[in-house]
Amino acid sequence: MGAVAVNERLDLKLSAADKHLLAQGAAIEGLSMAAFVRLAARQRAAEAVQREKQLALSQRDFAAFQAAISQPFSPNPALQEALEQARTRVSRV
Repeated sequence: MGAVAVNERLDLKLSAADKHLLAQGAAIEGLSMAAFVRLAARQRAAEAVQREKQLALSQRDFAAFQAAISQPFSPNPALQEALEQARTRVSRV
């Protein structure tokens, strides 16, 4: 993977115990503390974003959704009116 320019800063304060734990983790992984923290934060952020993008339904809600989409489409009166207006206004060549 190519090198990515890293030119933004993020400063944070943490306890001595947290700093020691991060230093141990970084050493075990063979990374600098900055790289270790950056990697861990990026992975956690990506997981949070992915969870936010997913739609979770209960079994009851999924059954209701599935029943609704399995029915043939039937436009309501307002949509039928709009379709009729569009048919009269738009000429087909």
